[in-house]
Amino acid sequence: MINVTAAVTVREDRTADFEAAVAAARPGMLADPGCTRWDLQRVSRSEVDYVLLEEYADGDALRRHGSSPEFAAFGDVLKDLIAAPPVLSVLKPVGEQSR
Repeated sequence: MINVTAAVTVREDRTADFEAAVAAARPGMLADPGCTRWDLQRVSRSEVDYVLLEEYADGDALRRHGSSPEFAAFGDVLKDLIAAPPVLSVLKPVGEQSR
């Protein structure tokens, strides 16, 4: 399992559009059986800071996601909505939870 967080700051006047774009993209992202989570969270006490929580079965699934047409289309939509490039973290579980 591989987890990814994508921290995103959205332009103040575009938060509703951003949330709608994520909701529209979500079914396509989850259609890949290797993508088991693609959930949006808003940072507490912020109207513009979000984190996408993603989970993939393995490295192949993550690579497939990054090269998918759905990912490319979502990236095109984001260009007009975000204030800065997303900050990505790729995480691997350790210890007991990795089994």
